[in-house]
This record gives sequence, C-alpha cells and structure tokens, in this order.
Amino acid sequence: MGARTTSRTEIVVLKRGQRVIEALTAYAKEMGISNASFNAIGAVEQITCGYYDLQTRTYKFKNYPEGVFEVVSATGNIMLKEGEPFIHLHAVFTNEDNEAFGGHVEEMRVAVTLEVILTVCDTALERRYDDETGLYLITP
Repeated sequence: MGARTTSRTEIVVLKRGQRVIEALTAYAKEMGISNASFNAIGAVEQITCGYYDLQTRTYKFKNYPEGVFEVVSATGNIMLKEGEPFIHLHAVFTNEDNEAFGGHVEEMRVAVTLEVILTVCDTALERRYDDETGLYLITP
C-alpha cells in the first residue's frame, strides 16, 4: 500500500560530456535526496543499456559507442541502496533513421543536453536485496 507524501519539483540540466548516472548520483548526494522520481529528454551518446535476465540473474547490456541519439523518453527513480543514492533509469532512444531501442540504462553521456524533471519525495524508502529475483528492490 502507498502512503501520502509531499513532494517538490526540481529541474536539473545536464551539459555536454556529463555521465548521466554519475551526475545524477552526485546531485542526489549533494542535495541530500534519498527518494525521487524523474523524467528526462535530450540527446546522448556512448549508451550502455539492456535488460535483466531473471534466469541467469545478470544484466545483458549492449553498447552503442558511436553516434548521437535522441532521448525520446527516460524515466527513473532515486532510492537509497546500502545507504547511498541509487539511480534506476530506463530509456527509449532513436537513431538518425528514427529507429527506436532502449532498456535499462547502465550509463550514457550527454551529447547535447539532458533536461531532467525531478520530483523529490519526503518518503524513506530504500532498496533491499531480494533473494527471489537477485535484485535490490524497493522495500516500503
């Protein structure tokens, strides 16, 4: 079940060359953010994304080292994992032919800009290891 929370919205603009997961983690630490959700659009490069294989309990990532890609939609959250802010990000990208791909983002670098709308919540949720899935899941 959910709980009633209050929230505030922040706009974070990442600049060319910034590593997205690294920059959002640093921002969360600097601002004391432990729970938030976010959406983002922009253009990125050097993407590593994929999916989680439940049978092998490993992520299957693919690298996209060349090219600039539009971020059609990126969504994620920030929760504490072992006491530190952890960024969980999924995104859909398009290439120069408007072909789409995406998945769970391990990392990507800003090619032009990334405009992040961050909703910070006053909750105290965190990720804890789940034996059934082998993942750190949000635990109320």
